[in-house]
Amino acid sequence: MKFIHLSDLHFHRHQADNEDANAVLKYVKNHYADAFLIITGDITDDGHEGQYKNAFAALKPFLGRVFICPGNHDFGAAGNFFSEERARRFDQFLSGPLNQGGTFTGDQTPVTNILKDGNTRVMLIALDTNLETEHPFDFACGEVGEKQLAALKTILSTTPDPDLVKIVFFHHHPFMHGNPFMELMDARRLMRALYNRVNVVCFGHRHVSQLWPNLNGIPYVLAADNAPGKAFAREITVVGRHVSVADIPIA
Repeated sequence: MKFIHLSDLHFHRHQADNEDANAVLKYVKNHYADAFLIITGDITDDGHEGQYKNAFAALKPFLGRVFICPGNHDFGAAGNFFSEERARRFDQFLSGPLNQGGTFTGDQTPVTNILKDGNTRVMLIALDTNLETEHPFDFACGEVGEKQLAALKTILSTTPDPDLVKIVFFHHHPFMHGNPFMELMDARRLMRALYNRVNVVCFGHRHVSQLWPNLNGIPYVLAADNAPGKAFAREITVVGRHVSVADIPIA
C-alpha cells in the first residue's frame, strides 16, 4: 500500500494560476495510479468559493483514494484571519464530496479511515489544527485543542490491533521547524500523545520539505514542500507492519 504526501496546493480562483498544481496532480494520476494521496492542508489560497470549486475539480479524479485536512489558508482570509464561512466551505466543497468520512468544523473530532489490503492495514487520522481566533500570530501557529487531543488519545488507546499501522496528518508544525510563529501552540502535548503510538506523522505549512527518522518515538515524521512547481514528493510504502519512505518524482 502506497501513500503520496502532498501539501499546500494553494488553488486560486483563476485557472491560469493553477497550472502548476494541476500539473502535479495530473502527473500523480498518470504515474501512480494505485497510490493514495495525503494532502496536509492549504488546498486553497484563502478559502474563496471559486478556489474550492477548482480544488474539487482537480481532486475529484482521486475520489476514494485522497485524504485531506485543512490548513490556515483554507479557513482564513490571506491565511491570517479565521473565517467561519471559509471553514464551512472546506466541508461543503471538499471533505463531504470527497467522502472523507467526517467533517472538520464544529465537532473537534479527528477524521479516521482504515484501509485494508491483504495483511496490510492502515489507519489514517486527520486533525484540524486551525485555531478559531482573530489574532493572526495565533492563527498561523494553530492548535489541536483540548477536545480533539482527548479524542485522539482515545483513538490511539482503543485500537489494540498490533498490526495496524497508524498515520497521523495535519497542517501546522508539531515542533519548531524554522519559524516560531508556525509551531502549534500545544505542540508538546500533541507529541506526548503520539509518542510510541504511531508510525508516521505528516504535516506542511512552511513550504519546506524535510524528513526526521525516529523522532519522539515515531519512525517517520515528514514535512512536505508546497507541491506546485516542485519536482519531488515523498512516498510512504506500507507492507504488513513494515513502513518505508522514499523520494519520488512528481514532475
